[in-house]
Amino acid sequence: GCSPLYKPEVGDPEIGADWNGGFFCPCHGSLFDLSGRVYKNMPAPTNLEVPPYKFTDDGGIIIGESS
Repeated sequence: GCSPLYKPEVGDPEIGADWNGGFFCPCHGSLFDLSGRVYKNMPAPTNLEVPPYKFTDDGGIIIGESS
């Protein structure tokens, strides 16, 4: 499958002047906001999946495990 790219730069010239940062899928051109929600009228049928995660006692986060 295709992996969306993190594009944090506001006004990214590759995406457009009104871009506020988020994720871009280079395979089909779908755009997602910083929370992973797909923008309207994009090819992607759903939002990005949130992977399992858990917080550690020292304030860290572990991706790929859930509590």
